[in-house]
Amino acid sequence: MIYPYHENEVIATKGEMIRRILYYTHNSIGVGHVFRARAIISGIQKWRPDIDFLVLSGTSIPHVLLRKGVEVVKLPGVERVMTAHEAPPDILRDRDASAFAGPLFKPRYFNGVTLDAVMRLRRNIIAESCRWFQPDVVMVEHYMGGLLGEMATILHRNRRLRRFISVGFSRGIMGSGGEFLAACGPHHLGELISDMDYIYIFDDNVVLNRCAQYETLKSSITPQIACVGRITDKRMDEIPHRGEVLRRFRLSSEPIVLMALSRHGDIAGLCIRLLEACRIAGIDGTHQIVFVIDPYLEKDALETIRNHSLAVQVRFLTFFYSLVDLVRASELVICRAGYNMVNELLMTGVKAIVIPEAHPGGEQEARATTIPRDNITVLPEESVLKAPPAETLQDIARRPRVALRFDFDKYAIGRRIMTDLERYHA
Repeated sequence: MIYPYHENEVIATKGEMIRRILYYTHNSIGVGHVFRARAIISGIQKWRPDIDFLVLSGTSIPHVLLRKGVEVVKLPGVERVMTAHEAPPDILRDRDASAFAGPLFKPRYFNGVTLDAVMRLRRNIIAESCRWFQPDVVMVEHYMGGLLGEMATILHRNRRLRRFISVGFSRGIMGSGGEFLAACGPHHLGELISDMDYIYIFDDNVVLNRCAQYETLKSSITPQIACVGRITDKRMDEIPHRGEVLRRFRLSSEPIVLMALSRHGDIAGLCIRLLEACRIAGIDGTHQIVFVIDPYLEKDALETIRNHSLAVQVRFLTFFYSLVDLVRASELVICRAGYNMVNELLMTGVKAIVIPEAHPGGEQEARATTIPRDNITVLPEESVLKAPPAETLQDIARRPRVALRFDFDKYAIGRRIMTDLERYHA
């Protein structure tokens, strides 16, 4: 149930109420986690602007939160290795690279420091931050015990000491098997779940109903589990009008084809095939093509795209906050099937070609099967690399846009969460 609210209503702050929330998000692959953190925090701040937040994250874009007045402790970055090509030699020393399946991790920026050393530093920073901040609530997003179990000790000790309310967040589908909770590190998922007081899933109830994990969780005394609906960083009424977006990025009034292809896989090959499709379909002469550069995209891949003859008229934009502004202003979006992006497509109703990333767990492929096809076509990556999808481009360009009614409301979700936690705290 989503609690109704009035726009100017603020939850009362009298008595012994929640004052400090520590929020952990790992950010080991892309940048989506930090934007989801921003959505959750701003959804709560609507009702409780007096709460102090401290975010612990390995994100490369902490300024997204700092610009909004949220304090961030930047953890040393750790990156999930998606392919054998990305893995450092010491990881693959005793492993057949051709059989590499993951998940493995490596330091994101350090070259001469081991993963174990980085994780020790992360654990020390987290423990000291928790001791100093003395939070009333600790929120952990995605991995229940932290990226490699670095949050598990704090959560497990709290089960006995009861110093804070423990909350887990899940974005919904996490793999082709339909699971929605993930453990990482040496701890068993059941043990981590028992350390949680609440688990909130940012998806619809159907996710619970088709998930085998739910049968196990229903028999557990704790935590309390709820699907609270999907969440986006902005509500529809917070997105600026198209003219304002065009002025901001100095774009013309021509229709926009927006490419946001992340960093995994053969991004250069994908982009070139898509540019070829635009040329064959004649779209490059009637539309302006904008390519958003992922902050983690390899320089060699970016240079390959920039130096291609078809990229002469492409407008390259450095990744910015918030991408949904440009999504709404576009005629067509070509993107991956990440949680945030799919929700933004559904909320804005923009026509799109979605190309799921090939993750080891199959999450994006699984999510792609749930996308309504009114304004969206899903294409496998291998088919795009094989031949330019010109016919698909022509088809979706001619297709009339269907008015969708997806209303993702972070403020309603924030109120639900704080109502639960304040009752429990009292």
